[in-house]
Order: sequence, then structure tokens, then C-alpha cells
Amino acid sequence: MRILPVVVGLALVFVGVRREQGHDACASARSDTFNIALKRAPATDAPAVARRVAAHCRDTAVLSESAVALLRVNQTAPAIALATTVTHREPDVRNGWVALSLAQRKAGDARAADAALQRARQLDPVGLRR
Repeated sequence: MRILPVVVGLALVFVGVRREQGHDACASARSDTFNIALKRAPATDAPAVARRVAAHCRDTAVLSESAVALLRVNQTAPAIALATTVTHREPDVRNGWVALSLAQRKAGDARAADAALQRARQLDPVGLRR
């Protein structure tokens, strides 16, 4: 009977360590995104960094912020990928649709940008007036 509390304790420590590692991976990927946006890192790193952000960050606000940051250096494909990930993970969150609209407009797809912005307006008609 004494072994059960030890096993449970070890399992909790393991879960805590894994969670901390996930947080560190997200923070690192987020930092790399902003280094690209601030031109402290090469823009060619953007696709790989965007994949890391999508893989390690659970907070969709981080993904939206990262998408918009990548648009500052004309990295539209990674920005669209991140914003699309947000809209798939949380389709009722306005900021993902706004980020997707911005990225699609920058990529030259006005029709898709308007559709994404329309969805954002449906979710937040007061905050996104015309």
C-alpha cells in the first residue's frame, strides 16, 4: 500500500515537468517569432518557427499575435497557417479571424480576407464596426 502514493507522486512530478517543458518550448517559439518580426533573426526561419508556435503553444492569442508579427516581415504563408490554426482550434474567437483576414489581404486574396473579416464581425459586431 505504500507503493501507491510513491507512484502517484512520481506521476505528478513527471506531468509537472512535461508541462513546464511545453511552456518553455512555447515561450522559445514565441520569442523567435518576435525576433523575426524585429529583424533580429532571418525571415527565412518563419515557416519553421510558425510550425513550432502551432505545435507548442495552446493559447490561441499567442498564435494570433505571432501571425500578425510575421506579417510585419511579409511572411504571409506562415501567418496564414497560424491564423488558420487558430480558427480551427477556436472558431468562435474573433482575433483568429481578424489575423486570418489581415494575412489573406496581405497575400492578395481580397475575397477570402473579406469572408474572414465578416466572420469576425459576426462574432463581435460592436468591436469591429465598419
